[in-house]
Amino acid sequence: MSRKGPVLIAGIALVVICVGIWGLQAMNRQPKPTPATGASSAQVKPNPFRSAVVELKFWSRSLHNGEEYLSATGHRIEYIDVTGGRRREDYARNVAVLGQSTSVETLTEIFDGANFYIATEKEGKRAGHVMDMREGYDYTIWEDSAVEKFRVPVATVSEEEFLGRPCKVYSISPGKTAQKSWVWNGITPRSESHFEDATTVQDTTEEAVRLEVDADIDPGLFALPADVTFEPAKPTVADQQNHHKSAPWVRMVPEVTIFF
Repeated sequence: MSRKGPVLIAGIALVVICVGIWGLQAMNRQPKPTPATGASSAQVKPNPFRSAVVELKFWSRSLHNGEEYLSATGHRIEYIDVTGGRRREDYARNVAVLGQSTSVETLTEIFDGANFYIATEKEGKRAGHVMDMREGYDYTIWEDSAVEKFRVPVATVSEEEFLGRPCKVYSISPGKTAQKSWVWNGITPRSESHFEDATTVQDTTEEAVRLEVDADIDPGLFALPADVTFEPAKPTVADQQNHHKSAPWVRMVPEVTIFF
């Protein structure tokens, strides 16, 4: 997903930090993209398909001293226009605290080949941010797997079929933290994470229920919502140091997205 400010609970955040450290170390060893070519700087791999539509469902559950105190369910749809170098994600989740629904949150991400737009709605309030991506970015337009890109040294790799696709399965288990990702052609159709400390247990799963390739995608999906004003997003520390953007659609663990 490569991309942002966290919104979930502390357990997820710690997983992101751990994996992110490995990722940043690996990124420092990766050649940086050429600014002049923008999106094409990352497109060094042959396109495995001209488009992809991935629909996923996710759920997470957090226990504190053995009692559930936070949970979330939701879905996400990815529209990936590989030929046109564009993508869109629609994301919605329902958050419950102590078994009571507290909020319904939605997020739309649109990358038009030059700028990355984020529109959010939470508690009836809408907001928009935009990130300039014309200096280049890492990853391709379809890749969303950080663990595969960074080649985390503690990961074990196996093979397994999911939704009829032959996937590489990356498993990481530093201490009581565990992460598992099924990756097919750079896309992650399934992922799991587990965090545990003395008082807290956090489990999150995200899996695709539909994965279509080479389908026609409505060009109107990449149009910006007319009722949202997009403000410039603040650059991350990595962006400031490297002078290019990490692809915001790359995720470290399941169901991690940024709500500004």
